[in-house]
Amino acid sequence: MPDHASGAQPGRRDPFAPLLQNPLAALLREHSDAGEATHSVPTGGAPLPVTTYADGRARINLGTGNYLGLAGDPRVVEAAGAALRRYGTSASGSRVLNGTTALHLELEDELADHYGTEAAVLTSSGVNANLALLSTVCGPDDVLLVDAHVHASLHAAAAASRGAVVRWRHNDLDSLTTRLERLDARAGAVVVVDGVYSMTGELAPLAGIVALCERYSVRLVVDEAHGLGVLGAGGRGAAEQAGVLGRVDAVTVALSKSLASVGGAVMTSRAAADGIRAGAMPYVFSAANDPASVAAALAALRILRAEPERVARLQRNGELLRTALAEAGAQPVPGRGAVIAVPTGSEEVTAAAWRRCFDDGVYTNAVAYPAVPRGKGVLRLTVMATHTEEQLREAAEVVAAAVRWVRDGERELAPA
Repeated sequence: MPDHASGAQPGRRDPFAPLLQNPLAALLREHSDAGEATHSVPTGGAPLPVTTYADGRARINLGTGNYLGLAGDPRVVEAAGAALRRYGTSASGSRVLNGTTALHLELEDELADHYGTEAAVLTSSGVNANLALLSTVCGPDDVLLVDAHVHASLHAAAAASRGAVVRWRHNDLDSLTTRLERLDARAGAVVVVDGVYSMTGELAPLAGIVALCERYSVRLVVDEAHGLGVLGAGGRGAAEQAGVLGRVDAVTVALSKSLASVGGAVMTSRAAADGIRAGAMPYVFSAANDPASVAAALAALRILRAEPERVARLQRNGELLRTALAEAGAQPVPGRGAVIAVPTGSEEVTAAAWRRCFDDGVYTNAVAYPAVPRGKGVLRLTVMATHTEEQLREAAEVVAAAVRWVRDGERELAPA
C-alpha cells in the first residue's frame, strides 16, 4: 500500500487512525500472535454437533447458529448443488437488474406464507435486512425507539434512518413507556427490539411491548434472527411464542442460523415491501443472493415446516442444557431458546474459561466488551436440535469445570 504519510501536509491527521490505533484490534492481534485467540477459530468441517476443527481434533460444538442441524443435511446440500449446476456461482447483478431467479421468488413467497405476511424481501445478510428496513422508515421529525441491547446491525440501521434515534433501557417497559409519553403527538415512531437477544438468550417482553405500541399508535419491528426455527410451535420465533406475531408490523430474520444458509429477509405488508424494493440500498444496489444459498434456505425452510418435531427437539435440548449447567454449578442467564449465556466476568477470565473448554473438547463463544458491558463477559453456548443428551451433559460438566477453575484462580489472586 502507498505510504501517503511521507508526503502529507505537516499537521494533517491520518483519517485511518481509528483503524490503525483501535485498542480492541491491538488486543485481538496480541492474542493471535500468542496463540491464545478466542475468535475466528478455523473449522475443518461442517458445523455438526461434534465438529472437526483445523487442528484435527473433534469437539462438541456449542458455538454455531446451525440450530436445527440442517447445514449438513443431505437434502439441503443437494438443493444447493442443483442450483449451483443450473444457475452458476453468482447472480452477478442486483435484484432490480438481472439478479432475480425463480428461486428468489419462491423463497420470498414461502417466507411470507410462513410468517403470515403479505410479502417478504430477501437481502444478502441479516444485517442488510435490518438496514434495508430501518434506513427506509421515518422522516426527519419521526423517532426510532431502540432497546439498548439490540444487535449492532439494528443500531447502525436505525442511525441510517432520517428519524431521530432514542434508546430505552433493555427490556424495561417503564423506560419504554416514559419515552413514548414524551413523543410529540404528531411524530411517527417505530419500536425496535430483538425477539431473542443474541448474546444472552433473553427474550423481549413482547406481549407488553405490543400493548404499548397499540396504546400509543406506533409501529413495531422485531428481529427474529435467533427466534426463527427456535421458538413457537411453528418455529416462527419469540413473537409466535408470545402469541403476538400477527400484531407486529415487520419481522427481520437471518438465513444463516436455522435455515442453514446465508442472507436475510424482511416480512411485512406488500406496500412496505414494495417501498424497500424501490429505495433500500441493500436491495437496489447490492448483488442478489447467490442461487445456491437461496436454494439451501428454501430447502431448509421446507424441512422446518414439514418437520416441526425438530423445533420441539431443539427446545427440549435448550432446557436440558440450561438445567445441566445449573446442576453443575454454572447457572446461566435466564432465557429461552438456543442461545445460553454463562456469566464469567472480566475479559481475561472469559478468555481463560474459553481456552479451558476448548482444550477439554468443547467449543463455545467467548463474548466480552463491546458485545456485552465491561466486566460482564459470558461463555455463549448455542444448542442444536441434533445434539444428543449425552453430548449436552458432557459439555455442561466441561463448561462448569472451566468456570469454577477461573473463579478459583480469581480468588487466589485477590488481595487478602
